[in-house]
Amino acid sequence: MLVIHWSKHNTTEKILKNGIKPTMRRSAVDSKHDLKGVWCYPFTRNKVLNGNWKRNLKTWRNERTNFNGFVFRLTEHDFPLYAGEFGTIWFNTEGNLIETYPKFIELYGKYLSPQELLLEVNDKTKNEPSLDLDDFEIVLPNGVSSDRIIKVIKDRMPANRI
Repeated sequence: MLVIHWSKHNTTEKILKNGIKPTMRRSAVDSKHDLKGVWCYPFTRNKVLNGNWKRNLKTWRNERTNFNGFVFRLTEHDFPLYAGEFGTIWFNTEGNLIETYPKFIELYGKYLSPQELLLEVNDKTKNEPSLDLDDFEIVLPNGVSSDRIIKVIKDRMPANRI
């Protein structure tokens, strides 16, 4: 499965040289909810969905900077990891901890397959559980080496450049 990590435009060279290092995201509630990792999201064929988190980062941080996306493949070596709705990972780290890749696919694989994204809602499918990809994130406790980066999705040139 491919995932994407968004980082500020000016960190691109450093990431391509050294990889993606885990960072601390501090909780506004208390320090027991602080979480360190590489924050990433499923990479889909939908450009709007892929760019959703980039737009969120710009809005929430109130920054006029641009972000580049780093696409890489999720592997067995990334496990255990945290996955789920971004608002619940902090408050239920144990409940969102996934130990193995097969368990991840068992829990979320059907929601992340191209076929699921094309399904229509009908009487048969409307009562099935679903996954809102706009809110879904994956947190890798370990870093990602630079040789695993498959593609860089470049944002437009930074606003402060001519």
